[in-house]
Amino acid sequence: MKFAFNKLKYIHFNDIVDFVKIVLAFLPGMVLKAIKKEIWLVAERENDAHDNGYWFYKYVRENYPEKNVYYAISFDCPDYESRIKPLGNAIKYGSFKHHVYFWATTKYISPHVGNGFPAPFMCRLFLMSGFYKFKVAFLQHGIIKDYTGFLESDKNKFDLFVTSTDRERQYIIDALKYPDETVQLLGLCRYDNLNDVKVIKNRILIMPTWRWWLYPEYGKKNEDVIEEIRNSQYYKNFKELFSNERLLSFIKENNLEFVYFPHNQMQPFLDEFRQTCPGIICAKATEYDVQQALKDAAFLITDYSSIFFDFAYMKKPLVYFQFDYEEYSEKHYAKGYFEYDKDGFGPSVQTVDQVVDALINSFENGFEMDELYKQRVDAFFTYRDNENCRRNYEAIEKL
Repeated sequence: MKFAFNKLKYIHFNDIVDFVKIVLAFLPGMVLKAIKKEIWLVAERENDAHDNGYWFYKYVRENYPEKNVYYAISFDCPDYESRIKPLGNAIKYGSFKHHVYFWATTKYISPHVGNGFPAPFMCRLFLMSGFYKFKVAFLQHGIIKDYTGFLESDKNKFDLFVTSTDRERQYIIDALKYPDETVQLLGLCRYDNLNDVKVIKNRILIMPTWRWWLYPEYGKKNEDVIEEIRNSQYYKNFKELFSNERLLSFIKENNLEFVYFPHNQMQPFLDEFRQTCPGIICAKATEYDVQQALKDAAFLITDYSSIFFDFAYMKKPLVYFQFDYEEYSEKHYAKGYFEYDKDGFGPSVQTVDQVVDALINSFENGFEMDELYKQRVDAFFTYRDNENCRRNYEAIEKL
């Protein structure tokens, strides 16, 4: 209840409307729960079906069609038509039915914290206050390497915390204070789809993560932080990269294709970058599939985004463009167990010229990952098979 009282100051009018929906859905939810003894609800973001939640759902629907498993998603998004509708059992995100099933579910399954709830703020308030009684399986959005304080055990109600490596699992137990039995080494569901790769030899992917301090606080609009974005190291460094003459000449001479695909939280500011980078494709999250983009690319430029684990898993070369390491470690995620110099799967650099050098060197090497980094990949990953969804399913079944 202490959690609920601390959050009351953030409540807006729309949250009060959501509260009414939650209360009204309670009785129908209890009736549904009595009729259907075991309901699993899977969700990612409102408009998404790309991450571990989707791959888990697909696995269950195709292998256990008798299961009462449902997926919550907006019916207006492309992923609903192409990915979820053919699998069936879709629930319209945010609808009254979504609220009813949220009460009725026995196991809630998602790779995100809070996303996928019919009313993210109020439902999290109800969950943390103990009103919802379902088990929570946290499939993870990526492999954890930094100190992610928002995932600490006292801030969440996870009954299953999926991990992919021995080091990651032990770090979560030690640093985030979860019991051993909650944190299980199962592998990310989406990795089952990373073993059949056909690379587009001339495609370079630029996929940095976001910055907490540049994203609008709760209740603010994107327009409120535009000037802050423009004055940030993030914006200035990528603008410099996109306009680098040596890079642009190299792209043209070798017929390379550059795709800039920022993190979901930075997508609202995509136009700011589009105006400054002719010749660079700015990818909208609604038009590009993250996993397919990673599979297609021959080379990756990233910063601290955990998607580099997916790329390295496929043993493809990359470079870490870490121009704001100190600021990132102070304001975003503090340093964890992962050391880029000792554990990284590519060079860590700080300047645009160093990024261009790394790209040219890799190009001249046929975009082949260096042997040192291949050895690190082999040593880091526990599983390299197509059984991640199966392991996740069996663990959730046992909850």
